[in-house]
Amino acid sequence: MPSSIYFIGTGPGMRPEWLIKEAWDILNRADKVLIVDDAWMPEAIWPWAVQKEYVSSEEVLAHLTNLTSSERNIAVMLAESPSYHPHMGMWVTWAIDHNVMGTIVPGLWDAMTALDTNGFCVREALEVVSHTKGPVVRILEGNGAHIPTQIYHLLPSGTWHLDDGNNSMQAMPVLTIKTREDLPHFWSAHLPLQTRKILLLHAGNATMKAGFRLQELGARVFMAPASEITDSPDEAYVEQTLSHIERYDWVIFTSQEAIGRFFLSLKRLYIDIRRMRAQIAVVGPQTAAALQDYGLFPTLMPRRQLSQEGLAQALSSYALLGTSILMPQGNLNRSYLQDYLTQHGALITPLTLYQNQAVPISPRIADMIERHMIDAIFYTASSSLEHLLVQHPHLLESLQRIPAISIGPLTSRTLQHYGIPVTGQPDHPSLEAMISWLIDYYSKE
Repeated sequence: MPSSIYFIGTGPGMRPEWLIKEAWDILNRADKVLIVDDAWMPEAIWPWAVQKEYVSSEEVLAHLTNLTSSERNIAVMLAESPSYHPHMGMWVTWAIDHNVMGTIVPGLWDAMTALDTNGFCVREALEVVSHTKGPVVRILEGNGAHIPTQIYHLLPSGTWHLDDGNNSMQAMPVLTIKTREDLPHFWSAHLPLQTRKILLLHAGNATMKAGFRLQELGARVFMAPASEITDSPDEAYVEQTLSHIERYDWVIFTSQEAIGRFFLSLKRLYIDIRRMRAQIAVVGPQTAAALQDYGLFPTLMPRRQLSQEGLAQALSSYALLGTSILMPQGNLNRSYLQDYLTQHGALITPLTLYQNQAVPISPRIADMIERHMIDAIFYTASSSLEHLLVQHPHLLESLQRIPAISIGPLTSRTLQHYGIPVTGQPDHPSLEAMISWLIDYYSKE
């Protein structure tokens, strides 16, 4: 996996409570942190397990060159907001030139509008300072004199209070903030999925990425794959089939998993991709994107119905009689497309590159489902539900009462077959679309 660099603004005072939630989550999973020009006070609390190292601005590139050769996630912490650092342009240019993924996580200054939209008055000039008892916001006079007209303190309860100037606090809950791990974050209480418990029943890189995205939106994510992907049961057949890759007129992919394993097998068997003369068809944009990661572009993709049915309709305009078609797939792939092509005279070679097998979910997850402690479940494949019910048939009644987000029509039909109401199904079958749908759902609620 390539390295990633995150340039994180610490905010004034360089204390944990000034970090936005995205920065907090990154530091929880970082492999190394570079603290530039003492952007974090040595005596301040360091609540993360990751190792930190203090460096100067001039030393950053040398450290990044060394770390990106082996580390996966590197965080670079800068005082206040990275946008204002004079070396930021040079560092970003270096990352682009070296094909290193990067993200700039804003400090407090770029995020001030969040306070405004959440009810805190920032129409006037203000300054933010760190105090031993917690953050302080001072509203200033508009003439640039830097004379505070109002001073607000953030108390441990997560509530802003107005200081009346007589060393006594006037209770004034301008902004109420929920805390995360006893540290107040301005944005946590107003994230669209804050406190929601979301269950993902699938595994893989795409699901892991979706899990991180849900966490960034405030959700508590539980990943309990009800099945696992294992290698092909017949590697000899895979080798024999791919060794004659030049025979095929079409290669059809209906899953991202099949694409990854197809090209991994070619590499493992030292088969030159240039031997493949076939046109390529894919079932949808996510599969097309996975294919493009290998430098190839599909000849055909359905425009509307992103399914085997839609792909069959798209292929119907081609001469299929006698056409040799390779279909890399899993052991649980639906047979609709293969049956359709066979009926139209195509010569089909199904190639099972992986198996989808049931795995037991933890007793804790089963208990949370039974006690209705999950706010929503992401169903990305019919097999996930079926594997879950084989293990725990007694959970069906509980599953029928938990909001179900389905990735597409086929999974929705499976849910309905078991009497589980489909709470939501996005227009496009992707995890990103499911997350967007869930945000809209809870926003309306």
